[in-house]
Amino acid sequence: MNSERSLEMVPLLPQGEFVLQPIRRGDSAAWFAYLSDSRTTEHTSWPEVSSASIDELVDRLIGEYAAGTSLRWALARRSDDLLVGCCGYTCIDRENAVAELAYDLAPAWWGRGIMQKAVEAAVNWAFVDGGLRRVEALVMVTNSRSISLIERCGFSREQLLPGHRIARGTPRDF
Repeated sequence: MNSERSLEMVPLLPQGEFVLQPIRRGDSAAWFAYLSDSRTTEHTSWPEVSSASIDELVDRLIGEYAAGTSLRWALARRSDDLLVGCCGYTCIDRENAVAELAYDLAPAWWGRGIMQKAVEAAVNWAFVDGGLRRVEALVMVTNSRSISLIERCGFSREQLLPGHRIARGTPRDF
């Protein structure tokens, strides 16, 4: 399936002055710009990023739209189509109807409720239209802002996963 058709498969989820839309190749520069800010990745399992690694990630995500193995949306301003964040599912297990939620947001937009609305829209899509029965969010225990966000969105803590992921060379708890 060509990438244009893959992009058409991704639903648009309007969020007031923002929209969750398919990630496109043109989003790489804006995504790289804010992921290069250590505040964005400090309490996450994001590896060191480069412009090339983000270009490769975007290409992979576009390919995964057709396969249905992940679904990441670009969170963009409607006025100028600028990517300010991403939200969606890094891993979708269709057999068990479960997906892992992930999101990130440019620091300039923190504290405005933008990502909460995006997460709520993505989770609503998962249960209403996405055929999922469970959405999981694995958050590094030091990421208090993210923990607060998902708890406001109705998630509950289930368990501690000691050393669950390697973050920049160090096993971290999630």
